[in-house]
Amino acid sequence: MTAPAGYVGATASITADDVPALYEGAKFYSPAVGDAGRSSVSAWLAGLLERNGPVPLLRVESVAPDTPCVSVCVLGSGSAMADLPPAGDEFVAAVRQIERLQRVRFGAIYPLAAATISALVAVVTAAQLRVPLLDADGMGRTFALIHHTAMHLAGVSPTPLVAVGPTGESVLVEVPSGPRADRLLRGNVDTVGGWAALAAYPTDAGTLRRAALPGTVSRIANVGRLLLDRPDPDVLVTRLGAITGCRRVARGRITELEHLSRPSDVTIPAHPSSLVVEEIDGLTRQLRIELRSEIVAVFADGALIAGAPDLMCLLDVSRGALATLDSLEPGDLVDVLVTPADAVWYSPEGMEMVGLASHGIPLAHPRRR
Repeated sequence: MTAPAGYVGATASITADDVPALYEGAKFYSPAVGDAGRSSVSAWLAGLLERNGPVPLLRVESVAPDTPCVSVCVLGSGSAMADLPPAGDEFVAAVRQIERLQRVRFGAIYPLAAATISALVAVVTAAQLRVPLLDADGMGRTFALIHHTAMHLAGVSPTPLVAVGPTGESVLVEVPSGPRADRLLRGNVDTVGGWAALAAYPTDAGTLRRAALPGTVSRIANVGRLLLDRPDPDVLVTRLGAITGCRRVARGRITELEHLSRPSDVTIPAHPSSLVVEEIDGLTRQLRIELRSEIVAVFADGALIAGAPDLMCLLDVSRGALATLDSLEPGDLVDVLVTPADAVWYSPEGMEMVGLASHGIPLAHPRRR
């Protein structure tokens, strides 16, 4: 298959010119998240790259296996980050604390998730530390909890980890259990300002060769370039399919939208909601889309056709742009898109961690029938 226009494959470095594409691609892999706090980080990153020069983007296998590496991400609320923007040293401070504790000097940074604002702050941190960024991450998209990673499945501990808040306060966590580390962190994020800079999963490049998901930073850059082109929605879906395996399962109008109306007793920190889409062509089905902190399931006339860990998102047909869940209104014409997650998430262990049952939906995934 011929590569779509704008596709450049693996990227050797990240420059200021690449920031808009990273921004858009990061939104595709975190479609539930709005823009709160993200545009300011985008401008911050572009300025850093203009002053400090490009950040090398390296394949994990090209790095010496004994190179110490650490992941970074943003914990907490994007709106809190917009209200209390970074002073600029939070991520470096988190990394330096682990360096002092372990008596190492990290030779590379990688994103915990090559999605959301976390994809951008990984480049920020690499630029500030003047070290390469690895073209790999732990999730391949967004998941809710810090132990929802390929590294955790491979037996890599997230700790010791450090979270630094916007007021300079920090939390160090050293526990053997990934789920326990996540619970301890969430109990402190609000206290330090509603969001925090996290450094976690300190390990070496040799371990990441088997434990991390490769090529995910280049992938969001390429997806972002397609989204910035704003082609016809049909053309966009075809081009996205060539890179990501994305497919459109329906086009229709939103007829009902429930806003955070039902209680939840599952462990994911989100509120259940749903929307109804009436398909306008093809089979003219009624789609019910179940929401948590993301879209977790799509039903067509009562039959499950897609579900977590699939990446499900909505494309606003009139604008040719992704629709975030906080922007939806009845009457909107949307394409319902489904993109397969990385293969590790369809393993029995991956499905147990992030599949439908983890969202309180005890149904077999369409891929497992």
